[in-house]
Amino acid sequence: MKALKILLYIVLGLGALWMLLGLFAKKDYRIERSTEIAAPREIIYDQVRFFKNLKNWSPWHVYDPAMKTEITGTDGEAGARYNWSGNDKVGKGYQQLKSTAPERIEIDVNWGWGISPVAFSLEALPDDKTKVTWSMDMHVAFPWNAFAMLTDVNAFVGKDFENGLANLKKVCEQIAHPRYRGYEVVETELPIKYYIGVRKVVDTAELTAYFQENISKIARWMSAQKIPPGGAPAGLYWTWGATTDMAAAIPAAADTRLDSTITFPVGGATALVIDHTGPYEGIGEAHFAMDDYMAEKKLRNIPPVIEEYVSGPADEPDTLKWLTKIIYFVAPATDSTVVEKK
Repeated sequence: MKALKILLYIVLGLGALWMLLGLFAKKDYRIERSTEIAAPREIIYDQVRFFKNLKNWSPWHVYDPAMKTEITGTDGEAGARYNWSGNDKVGKGYQQLKSTAPERIEIDVNWGWGISPVAFSLEALPDDKTKVTWSMDMHVAFPWNAFAMLTDVNAFVGKDFENGLANLKKVCEQIAHPRYRGYEVVETELPIKYYIGVRKVVDTAELTAYFQENISKIARWMSAQKIPPGGAPAGLYWTWGATTDMAAAIPAAADTRLDSTITFPVGGATALVIDHTGPYEGIGEAHFAMDDYMAEKKLRNIPPVIEEYVSGPADEPDTLKWLTKIIYFVAPATDSTVVEKK
């Protein structure tokens, strides 16, 4: 019996000490993290203000994929509320949208120990980029605030903020810059370039040998003629199949004009560009990505297709670092045309 009394006194003493710590322990913490996202502000704005999109980037959903959620009110508008309940890692609580504006979204969050104001500041930057700052004035009510003394709250909660912003960045940049078979397709306007080259219909199995043999001849001829190159060696492709109508070519410096029998003017039109990084064996997937993009956008290819070999075996031993720019010139497709494939 005496031992039980001693144990009871110890428990009561610890409880009293815990309460005393809670009376003096810090209750409010400022958590803030930022990142830069290569996407327009309106894309981030919609991802954050609509609770239906939380599953796309929230750092806490991974802790309990089966947690129950409910949205009440009009999602995306002030007053909308997001309720959740799950395992011990996510607990139970709610978020309520307090105010929305393109430059700032304010949300009240309650994990069960009081409301903590949360804000997302969205600063529009040049080149359709956005700086996102996620902040929270975290309130830990008595007596739970005594627990907070045992950890670095800023580092602990801040890690989740960093993960959430990384997820948000990935989602928004994918929306702003969708990928096709893993490639980003950039649409741009390219001026005319004059390529010096040798064109021939060759057996596709002999394409590499034909290119290597002739590109070195062209480089030597340009050097002898004192014609500076205007870019990397390239392959120009008009058709592709069992045989390939192609030219091994090197662009001449701007404003260079030569005999039309060895010069191919290419460009001065809308172009699609893909950067393929890696060995040449995988380059076909980049061309299929172009086909997918053109089919979606209802575009047709205007030959020739260009493969510009920016870096390769001559200057980079690591095949994973080889860079090939793939360029398709395009125009709107009509009902009587189809997207041409290389």
